[in-house]
Amino acid sequence: MEFTFNSKSLERQVALHEIHQLSVADARKLHAELVIAVQAMDDKVNEAQVMAQASGIPADKDWIHRVKKKRRICVAFATQVKQVMESSAPAPQAQSPSFVTVYQQRLDELLLEELGQTVFDEIKAEARDLALADLQVPAQGA
Repeated sequence: MEFTFNSKSLERQVALHEIHQLSVADARKLHAELVIAVQAMDDKVNEAQVMAQASGIPADKDWIHRVKKKRRICVAFATQVKQVMESSAPAPQAQSPSFVTVYQQRLDELLLEELGQTVFDEIKAEARDLALADLQVPAQGA
């Protein structure tokens, strides 16, 4: 069985065995799309589980299974695409983390501690959606 991903950013279907043929620019686009798709699937499953817990009605296990299967496929694609991008990139020099990276990591840690996982995830999902809207990138669903 050949795994494929219907890429909206590349406007075509990409087979797993074709990933090494992508240009670096296309690989970056595809990787970003895959990361967004995985995040969207995680958000939807988490949302379904929270709603199931709140309502007392169990989540549809078949749906969750299908989403998790799609997620595993997307992660496999993202891993392959990242390898293509890394093999095409010049050898990185030792760099210390930027202030922005360290600041964002510490901010996330503090917010998670203060707000809890559920609220933190909801805020991050909303921020991601707003950022995508600002950049006019369509949100990806499963």
